[in-house]
Amino acid sequence: MAWFHVKHRVRHVLLLAHFMALLLGAGSASYAQKMYRCPSPGGGTTFTDTPCATGAGGEITVKPAAGATGHAAARPDPQTRGAMDKKEAEFNALLSPECRRARQALQAKADQKGGMDELMKEGNPIFKAWENCQGETKVALDKLHADARNQRANQGREIVRKNECAAKQHVLNEKRQKTNTLNEKDRADLRVLEDDIALNCR
Repeated sequence: MAWFHVKHRVRHVLLLAHFMALLLGAGSASYAQKMYRCPSPGGGTTFTDTPCATGAGGEITVKPAAGATGHAAARPDPQTRGAMDKKEAEFNALLSPECRRARQALQAKADQKGGMDELMKEGNPIFKAWENCQGETKVALDKLHADARNQRANQGREIVRKNECAAKQHVLNEKRQKTNTLNEKDRADLRVLEDDIALNCR
């Protein structure tokens, strides 16, 4: 296989796997392992998850998801694990059954010792099936990102609403303490404020 195609293939598998780990919160140890770039007998280059036989070549370190290192990434606390499982389920729900199976097969093979070697081989059926799902996967990832942005925006609006309601309630409490001294206009303003809070802050 030509060097360009080997390099493209490796980057495609590892970067996509790492990108999905970041999105879904997964910390699979296979994405935090060392990869090795080794010279082949014919003068080319191969990639493997085991050290080069001759001791030559160089390492490629695939980092785990941000904020996680080593085995701690694979064993999150129950709350984090629950959030990860929720995102995993949401992502899988957006994929067709065929692409769900392809993704599971890719991850299972990558987790096996020597599995990356097999995935790198030209015509590997597991890799090919996953490649055929890239368009569908991108649509699913884009939707998850959009949903996450909308959720953050809604949370921000809710925080603003609660702060505004707290300020209105504070003003209302002060006015109620002075009810006996309020003129007709102030009393009318008080009723408007009460209606506003009843409508928008419950």
